[in-house]
Amino acid sequence: MTAARLLIGITAATLVGFGARATLQVALPDGPNRELVSRTCGACHDIGTVVDTGGRSREDWIGTIDAMASFGLNITPAERDLILQYLATYLPDPPRQ
Repeated sequence: MTAARLLIGITAATLVGFGARATLQVALPDGPNRELVSRTCGACHDIGTVVDTGGRSREDWIGTIDAMASFGLNITPAERDLILQYLATYLPDPPRQ
């Protein structure tokens, strides 16, 4: 029983360590208003969510911001414009081949 608990503890600690390291490696690209995007989006979810879902067109980012507003995102129109500009510029839709 003790060996099983030790194994479970070691496994859990390892998984937590891997999760923390993966979280630390995710970052938004450098650019104007990066901190605003990080602070605003990171208030509700991991910033990796934004980076992992990157590659959207400007219109898609508009839809994403609208969806987040429906979940309670509260930003000014000026902040919305800055966030949209950042996302569309630094996390754009990848070129089609």
